[in-house]
Amino acid sequence: MNSFYPQGENHKWGVLGVVILGSFMPILDNSIVNVALPKIMANFGATVDQIEWVVTGYMIAFAIVMPVTSWLQEGFGLKKVFIVSLALFCLGSALCGMAWDKDSLIAFRIIQALGGGALMPSGLTLVSEVFHPKERGMAMGLWSIGAMVAPTIGPFLGGYLADEVNWRAIFYINLPVGAITVLAAVWILPAIKALGASRKFDLVGFISLSSFLAALLIALTQGQREGWNSDYILFSFGCSLLGLVVFILSNVREKDPLIDLRIFLNHNFLMASIVNFVRAVAIFGSLFLLPLFLQNLLNYTAFGTGVILAPTAISVAIVAPLSGFISDRIGPKLPLFFGTILVAYSLFLFKDLSLNSDYWFLFWPQVMRGAGLGLINAPLMSAAINAVRREQTGMASGLITIIMQVGGAFGVALLGTTLQRREFFHYAHYLQSINDAFSPAYLRAQSAIEALLFKAGYGPAEVITKGKTLLALWIHRQATVGAFEDAFVFAALLATIGILPALLIRNRPAPQNMKPAGIPE
Repeated sequence: MNSFYPQGENHKWGVLGVVILGSFMPILDNSIVNVALPKIMANFGATVDQIEWVVTGYMIAFAIVMPVTSWLQEGFGLKKVFIVSLALFCLGSALCGMAWDKDSLIAFRIIQALGGGALMPSGLTLVSEVFHPKERGMAMGLWSIGAMVAPTIGPFLGGYLADEVNWRAIFYINLPVGAITVLAAVWILPAIKALGASRKFDLVGFISLSSFLAALLIALTQGQREGWNSDYILFSFGCSLLGLVVFILSNVREKDPLIDLRIFLNHNFLMASIVNFVRAVAIFGSLFLLPLFLQNLLNYTAFGTGVILAPTAISVAIVAPLSGFISDRIGPKLPLFFGTILVAYSLFLFKDLSLNSDYWFLFWPQVMRGAGLGLINAPLMSAAINAVRREQTGMASGLITIIMQVGGAFGVALLGTTLQRREFFHYAHYLQSINDAFSPAYLRAQSAIEALLFKAGYGPAEVITKGKTLLALWIHRQATVGAFEDAFVFAALLATIGILPALLIRNRPAPQNMKPAGIPE
């Protein structure tokens, strides 16, 4: 029997189903909580600074546990780690629903994240174990459907539950799905043993890597609010840099490091990692920008925003399995290349956003972006996993998810800062134009506002008074629209960075995964 099918040819599809369900929940939880934060603040009487740690604490714990997952798999077995992680995530979800104050909620979110963070790399490793390298593209394509649908439906599902039921329901909803997944995992998952003896735990590597990731994520998530030049943020970046330096030095000296950085000497894995980072910037950046534009400027509800974002998920669901099939047949290079171009162009199309943007203007770029992400996801995962030897798949899976997490935080921070600065720029530009009473911009704005007020039945005196207020509001809204246009164009430029590494990925057969561990090719 082929070693990639531990319990039979058809058993692998059951494993994939369990992994999709298990991975869906922690990804969903990353986005579902955000829309319920105002109600949680009101319930606990918390400030913005305090309640922000409900999200930041989850993100940090989620990232920190990922590098340890490979070591845990070697010591306890892949099946046990997946099931215990899933149970821990469900326990954390139940405790979050029962939280009595903000501090208990933050603590329980960390418990939830410790389970969720281990689920992602464990799931990817399971898929790589039960599917032959020549079939991993299709498998990763099906997996990516859940991975992309979750952040898309999170905002409007969270909004609906928070508004119509209770904010605690956003955590309780994980319990029935989690219970079913745990039972299915116990019954279906094969008991896969790691190759070779388990490694000694690299404590220095763990502490330094955790410090690097935690401080970096704190700086990226809070930099815009605290100020990028503030002592707090500069100190966080300094701690992050120190942690990275110590981790690299310990990696060179340690015989069995927690994460062997030599894996990046593998050409395909390195190129896939760069594309992965760029993809994360595009995914999380667009999911950050578009809901803000829809809700703050076009007055969409959370549910309406979810409807606008839905075409992306549907498009991914259609394209991803086909992309995986193509990648298995001809290699990952072409799907990654065309997918990256589609993602970049779909972001660039939002350069023409306005306060009059209708559904269909927003619809087609979403479809295009979903198709692009669908073309990227499966080939990217299969290219990265197939590039390494079998005993390195756990480590590779952890790195894939870490890079995606950091890339997403980087994208949101960078685009959030771009949005803020470009809004100041456009506001100053509009003020300069309006201050000139004879400028075409001023005359057009004044004429439009006066016509609107006269049509509404206001008298000449009221038109003058209210006209000034409306003019100030118009300037602010136009400046904000211009900032969103610039931010989307910048996101498109960032996405184009992935084109070259996508082209540099080599279409070659996967390595023989049964060889002993060693330096990658």
